[in-house]
Order: sequence, then structure tokens, then C-alpha cells
Amino acid sequence: MEIRTEVVICGAGPAGLTLAHLLGAEGVEVTVLEKLDNTVQEPRAIAIDGESLRTLQRTGLLAGFEDELLSGLTADYVNGEGELLFQAGQPERRPYGFSTVNSFDQPALDRYLAESLVQRESVSLCFGHTLEGFEQDEQGVRVRCTDAGGNSKEILARYLVGCDGGRSTIRAQLGIAMSGESNPQPWLVIDTVDPHLDNEMDCRFFCDPRRPGMTIRKQHGERRWEWMLMPGEKREFLLEDSTIRELIAPYTDVERVDIYRKRVYDFHAIMAERWRDGRVFLAGDAAHMTPPFAGQGLNSGFRDVANLSWKLAAAVQGRAAPSILDSYEPERRDHAWELIGTALELGRQIQPIDAQQAAERDTFFAAVNQDPAAVEAFQDEMFKSILERSIDQGLVVDAGTAGAGRLLIQPELATPEGGRAPLDQYLGGGFALLGFNCNIQAELGEQGLAAWSALGAKHVNIASADSDGAGACLLDLGGEFADWLGTTEPMILLVRPDRFCMVSASPADAAAQLQAARLLLAGGAD
Repeated sequence: MEIRTEVVICGAGPAGLTLAHLLGAEGVEVTVLEKLDNTVQEPRAIAIDGESLRTLQRTGLLAGFEDELLSGLTADYVNGEGELLFQAGQPERRPYGFSTVNSFDQPALDRYLAESLVQRESVSLCFGHTLEGFEQDEQGVRVRCTDAGGNSKEILARYLVGCDGGRSTIRAQLGIAMSGESNPQPWLVIDTVDPHLDNEMDCRFFCDPRRPGMTIRKQHGERRWEWMLMPGEKREFLLEDSTIRELIAPYTDVERVDIYRKRVYDFHAIMAERWRDGRVFLAGDAAHMTPPFAGQGLNSGFRDVANLSWKLAAAVQGRAAPSILDSYEPERRDHAWELIGTALELGRQIQPIDAQQAAERDTFFAAVNQDPAAVEAFQDEMFKSILERSIDQGLVVDAGTAGAGRLLIQPELATPEGGRAPLDQYLGGGFALLGFNCNIQAELGEQGLAAWSALGAKHVNIASADSDGAGACLLDLGGEFADWLGTTEPMILLVRPDRFCMVSASPADAAAQLQAARLLLAGGAD
């Protein structure tokens, strides 16, 4: 049996399903292959950040999942005496429109994303399908798979994306190695129903040399616990219910806890040596694996597909040159490593089991905590890779000037009708031209807008509250947009579908900068 499609996605986890939604929203023909008979049922990832929620917002699906989210959590890192070392996830910091630290249930998200694919007429989701192999040439990729009944199928596609996890079949068949390091100490991961702790310990890391651990609460009275295996301990010992109850007893009433899942994991800080081979791409855990200490494993996968999806759609539909796909790995690789580095650094703070080393850490943070400015500086530096996103190469014109190359913030803006709305509500799902303290239509004119209108670009005007003609625009009442841009002077921005600024220029320079952007999309140089 032979099937024709435009993109094959291997793997129906969060990254693969989100990629399918983003492509399906653009009308791209997609076939998703998943070897399991259904989405994953056991809990896995638990943390989702504001940038990933913004990607779900872009699919139009976030509103239907919000009841499953526990948002605005604070992550505390405490020592063996219960003293606060440092903190992350300040709920008031919402640069991308959502709190940085949020918890969720991955099986619920996977199920929701899979069931929602019925809305995408161009997407087929095939459970019980095992990838057997593939070949590629200049015209496309021929994918061979077997369904649950043992029937062989061939799928002809233009591109193949491996979202098939840390043991990626696609990566293995391409002969792509992973490099990096693994955590020498495994961790026990426990999921419980523990409703009487609902208002305690949002997310806490126990930086205790006697046994490092962590806990984070979820919706519906559920909670995740994780504990490091100490040297010489057997995995079987930690998996015993009596051991688990002894571990959590200091923090909860074990008689009221239902332990519904337990497993020992080895953590890895590794990355594929390359993320692309011709028409085949890797994303999510197939491309990189991150220790859990920063809660960024799943979120890195969301960033991958947010970046890759619009480029695949534009290439498949002829709205841009296929060469734009060359920018995928360069735009993503360094940041993925940064997040791995952040996780490793947090692990170094959490995992010391040498008493002297832990004491030195505690002394350092005791001194830092005497100075609020030092605390803020430490937090900003530690979590910069999550809160300050930018690219300095790829599909961007003059990166580093004003907002060029930066991930656009998403403030709430005042509407001309007198309400308030998040910025992305006006940006649509594709490109957007944004005028700040200027009228984009008047500055660029019909001819200047035409090429971008042909790509479906939205036109949005934002004004400072005290600027001339502000009544017809979205208003930056709190000055968040001006603070992010670093000016109240008139500016014109070209925003990519993944919300990165491709161009940020004064009205006088905008025409030339936008022309350079068109050349990049056409496969030329600026």
C-alpha cells in the first residue's frame, strides 16, 4: 500500500503532536506514525514553561487544556536544614504571556493533542505503526512502516521528522551519534495522589547531602516526588513501597497518599551530532536530552517544533525557498546546549552529597541572600536562557539591533474598544508587521505591504499611552513593550510565525530591512 503526503512525523509525543497541529493549521498534509497503540499513559514530563504555553496558544488549543494546568508556581531550593538557598519562577514575571513555572500531566496533554487532531483535515494520526526504514533522494523520502496487523505500507513524503524520543529509530538509522554526559546517580521518580498537600510546597528542591530530592504539585491533588539514589544503593530497594513511604513521611501523611507510579531514571545531558540529514530532521529528545533540574526537557522540544514548523510549511507550500530549513539547527542548537548547561548547573547545586561541599554552597548562598540585588542578579543569570530568548544567526536581519533576533514579549495591551488583550491575539498564526508609535500602513504604503500581505502577514499598530493617534491602536499602557524594545521612538518590526523578530528598524530603514528579509526567505543573502 502506497500513501502520499507532504510531511511524515515519527512519534506521537508532545513534540510530534504539536508539530502536527502547527503544520495542520497551515493546511500541510501530515502523517503521524506512532508505534504504540495509543498515547503514552504513564506520567513523564511535568513542567511546562511560558514559552511552550505560548506555542500551544498559537495552535488555538490552549484554552481547552487550561483546567489541567497548575500555573504560577514558585520553585524553592532549600538546604538540608530547610533554609532557602535561592528561588525561581517568580509568578509576576510573564515575559511571554504566561508564568514561567507551571505543572501539568503529560498523558493528559498527549491525549488532548491527539484527540484534537480531528480538527486538522490534512493530518492523519496512525497508531500501531512501526517505522521499518526509509530512503531519501532529491525529490523526497520513502518511508516504510508496518501497521498493527503486520501489513506493510510505504509513504512518499517531502520531509520526515523524527520526534521519536531518546532512543530514536530515525537517528539510529541515520547513524547519528549523541555526545555529552550522563548523570552518574540515578533518581527514583514517584507520582502520587496527595490532595491534603495542595496548598504546600509548589515546587521544592531538597538540596540535602543526606539525600537530594524534589517535589512538585499538579492539578487534581497529584504530586511528583523524586529522590536521588545514594552510592551503593540498589534500584530495587528504592522501588519498595516501604522505602518510598519512609522517604516522603517527613513531608506528608503517608497514610493518605496513593502511590500510583514509581520508576528509576538515568538522566542524560546529550545532543545529536547533527539534527538534519537531507530531508530528514530530528526534534525533541531525538535531538537532545536534558537533565530535569530546570524542567526544560519537554520545553526544548516545543521550541524545536515552533521553529521548524513554519519553515516546513513555507517550503512545502512554495512561500519560501527550501533553503530556509538550513536555519533550523543553527537557530536552535546553541540554546538547547544553554538549557542543558543550566540544568547541569542546577544539578551541581542540588546533588552534592559531600558535607563540606554542601556547607560551602550553603555559605555562598547565605552571603548572596544578604543582598537583594545580588539575589536578583543570581536569578537573572541562572535563568537567563529561559527568560531572555534570542537568535544571532539564521533568518534574522541585523541581529542584536533593537529587537532584531529576540523573541517578542507578549504583554497585555489596551484595545481601542476599552478592553485588554494579549498581543498574540492580534498577530495571527503567520508573519506579522508591527508598527510601534507609527502607523504601519502609512509608513510602508500599499506597495510596501503587498509582498507581506501575500504571505498572509497581519498588520498591527501599538502605541505608547501618550503618543499621538493612540486611540486607534493597541496601547502599551504599562510601558512593557517600550521597555523591551528599549525606546519609545517609532519602530517597525517583522515578526516571524514563531514570534521571533526578523526585522526591527526605524521607519526610514524599514523598506531596506524588509527587502533583506524577503531575500532571506527567497534563499538569498541580505
